[in-house]
Amino acid sequence: MRMHPVKQVLLHVAVLVMIAFLVFPLLLLVFNSLKTQTQIFASPMGIPHGVTWENFRTVLMGRTAGSTFLTNLRNSVIVAFATVILAVIVTAPAGYALSRFKFRGRTAFSMWLLATQAFPGIIMVLGLFTVLNVYGLINTLPGLVIMHTSFALPFSIWLLKGYFDKIPIDLEEAARIDGCTRLRALVKIILPLSVPGLLAVATFSLLLSWNEFFFALVIMRTNENWTLPVYLARFLGSGGVVQWGPLSAAAVLVTIPVFILFLLGQRYLVSGLTGGAIK
Repeated sequence: MRMHPVKQVLLHVAVLVMIAFLVFPLLLLVFNSLKTQTQIFASPMGIPHGVTWENFRTVLMGRTAGSTFLTNLRNSVIVAFATVILAVIVTAPAGYALSRFKFRGRTAFSMWLLATQAFPGIIMVLGLFTVLNVYGLINTLPGLVIMHTSFALPFSIWLLKGYFDKIPIDLEEAARIDGCTRLRALVKIILPLSVPGLLAVATFSLLLSWNEFFFALVIMRTNENWTLPVYLARFLGSGGVVQWGPLSAAAVLVTIPVFILFLLGQRYLVSGLTGGAIK
């Protein structure tokens, strides 16, 4: 049924308003990163008059007192990509097992995976901190990788289970008849057909790890081990005073990599999230 022209106009206006609300903070961030400190205080929401790149040089060259941006960028890259690799390695066989094997408690376990997403992470902080402390992983990147991977696993396993359910089991049975083991059939047949689902898991894990702040703040004690979200939260200029220009520039630099990766992987994320709903 065709929508009435008036409703179409109202719908487009509503969408444009929503886009404006979403885009405006990003534009404001970019504008302030290109202003001097004086211009920001004079017109914090205005367009920059005369573009300056000094804020970006200040952040990248470490001219701000205590600036460890490049070190923290390296930490975020290491933690995020290690989380992605571990998440894919663990969730692929786990999702396959839930999809193909019949065992007691399978349905309850699947529901439990989803139920874990309903609880706020803060209720786990004491237990996770104690475990990491026992194994000497406090203030270490491996400790943060393990923590981020544990957060990504429940939803990722459930996502891949739904994706594997969509792949006909006849393909595996044909491969088994031809002499393939179950593991070889998984590697040679199932995983290549599940690339969109695996990329969805990778994108989800990357975004989760790159943006995670609270637990990184809890377990990281020194500036050299911070990730970028913690660096931004504790950004200080000369004399301990916040310099809004360099802070805005740092926020823009933090946003650019994940924004580009999201644009590249969004279609896989959408297809992976919806793939399990199609039978």
